[in-house]
Amino acid sequence: MRYPTIAWSDCDEIAQKRIAGDDAPIDARWVGEGEEVDLARIAEAATEINALRREPGADRDMDHVEGRASTKLYAALCPADPHASGVPDISVLDDPGFWRYLALRYFWDFIEWRQPKAFANNNHMRFLDARQSRDTVLTRMYLRVAAVGGLQHADLAEVLTKSADFWQSHVFQVRTASSSPLVRAMTDQHTTDRLARDPLREFAKRVNGMWTNVLLNLYDDDESAELVVDLWRDDHDR
Repeated sequence: MRYPTIAWSDCDEIAQKRIAGDDAPIDARWVGEGEEVDLARIAEAATEINALRREPGADRDMDHVEGRASTKLYAALCPADPHASGVPDISVLDDPGFWRYLALRYFWDFIEWRQPKAFANNNHMRFLDARQSRDTVLTRMYLRVAAVGGLQHADLAEVLTKSADFWQSHVFQVRTASSSPLVRAMTDQHTTDRLARDPLREFAKRVNGMWTNVLLNLYDDDESAELVVDLWRDDHDR
């Protein structure tokens, strides 16, 4: 598959110029062979995503907006029809340069809005680079939907409010991300019976500790839900 990619140094140079208020064209390199990635579908998603940040109250819960945007991005990259033309294959999604290109070409305004302090403090590449997938804005958006099990469960990727720590600390940075039933159970439980920060961290520690002796990624939805409810109840009682 043919797709555009951009080097880290080029991305940084373009980003710095843009932050300084200068126009900087994107000189991407196309790699691969065969069918080209359908960038038009991604561009349409970008239009919808950029509109979310302009909605009234969007600045009050940026992570919730990011969750809503996640489903739109994932649908553009992995549509429900697996035979759709121009869908990026795994080798494309594994290339950080592809994500850098998308960030610069289609999602710059959204990412700059989402991480204003980083852009003001010359820490922009942390959120554009894509080599650290849980930090880069676009890849963590993609991973949020992937973690809950794809588009059929996408509502769980956007239901939580004020949830940046939940996704970063208790899903992406631990083995929990490898078990979609467990992520779904945790997300559903946190939606209906929200834990405060400290009890949530205690709950997460106990889940993480269980991985030593239990293959939680073999649990189905019912088993995951039962486990989460039991541990959740214990942490409410603390």
